[in-house]
Amino acid sequence: MVTKDGKITFEIKNDINVPKEKVAILKDEILTAYDNIQQSIHTSYVPSDKITIYLKEDDQSWGLASKIKLTGVKEDIYPLVHEMTHSLLGYGNNFGSDHGYFTQEGFASYMEDQYGKNKLYFEKYMKHYMDSDKLIPISKLIDPNQDDAYFRPKLSNIKENQILMELSYTHTASFTKYLIDTYGLEKFEQIYNEKDLAKKVEEVYGKNSGELEKEWLAFIQNQKEFTHEEKFKSGNFYDMNTTLIQLDLKYFEKE
Repeated sequence: MVTKDGKITFEIKNDINVPKEKVAILKDEILTAYDNIQQSIHTSYVPSDKITIYLKEDDQSWGLASKIKLTGVKEDIYPLVHEMTHSLLGYGNNFGSDHGYFTQEGFASYMEDQYGKNKLYFEKYMKHYMDSDKLIPISKLIDPNQDDAYFRPKLSNIKENQILMELSYTHTASFTKYLIDTYGLEKFEQIYNEKDLAKKVEEVYGKNSGELEKEWLAFIQNQKEFTHEEKFKSGNFYDMNTTLIQLDLKYFEKE
């Protein structure tokens, strides 16, 4: 399918034999997501004129310059908007980690929450992490010497690896949402995908990341907790919490 502005052609590779009816729904969702992302922030990145979306059944989805791997389609939990945000707005210098992960993953998660398949409950998860004394300092998540350990962990325990990564994404998404809701998209646009993020944040917001973090955590402190019903419906809350308390405390130590 071709976008209304004629700039990009999307092609779906249905490698898992998703029914034609679902593929038709996906086509509409792709074009709608494109419009929503184009109307969000603007970057200097020029996206590929052809992007192929591969439907797969393995572990993780990802979005690169001209390719997107989308999992969870049959279960109807696929992060289409998240991955398209990466492909359309750019990630690092050339879809690498040279500019870190913080704003890129934070904004992609924010867009998925706004326009994607499922509500992600950033604030409620953050309230739970706060009450559990499991907060990751923002300074660690934006530090180019430490961020790999959070966003791309390589722990031997698979569950701990997954939960640490989910923690990092949720912190980033919630902080990003707070910045956008409080200070607007225009300011966030100025820090998106910036290499020296700590310096850029202070330049744009007039406050350092630590000061903004205190504001955000004060906001989180006043948010509602998960109800027992919501915990049960989430499907993995209790399993996640069991793993959460097993994570090494070093990940949460303040600098």
